[in-house]
Amino acid sequence: MNGDVLNISPLVAWVVALNMLLTFALTIWNLMASGSRANAKRLDAHDGQLQQHEARISAVEQGQEALPSIQNMHQLELAMVTLKGEIVAMREVMAGNAAIMTRLENVVARHDAHLLEAGRR
Repeated sequence: MNGDVLNISPLVAWVVALNMLLTFALTIWNLMASGSRANAKRLDAHDGQLQQHEARISAVEQGQEALPSIQNMHQLELAMVTLKGEIVAMREVMAGNAAIMTRLENVVARHDAHLLEAGRR
């Protein structure tokens, strides 16, 4: 060491320049990343809503699968038409039975009347 003074001023200039560059880069990074953080929060919220909607849609789909199809409804309609025809036929038979019962009641009434008349003599 022969008494030369160590000059660090060029090194200080480089450190200051590097510090300013890093500060600027971090500022830009924070500006860019803050939007993505906010978007990440919004995306998480939307993800939750989508899961809820998916669960609701699944429930509706399962309910629809339990409903009768068009073919089932058509078969039901045909069966009801058949039942209607059978009920009409049954009504006709019952009307005939009612007429028979009316005639039988008249016959029985005449027999009762005849027997009562014979009993009074």
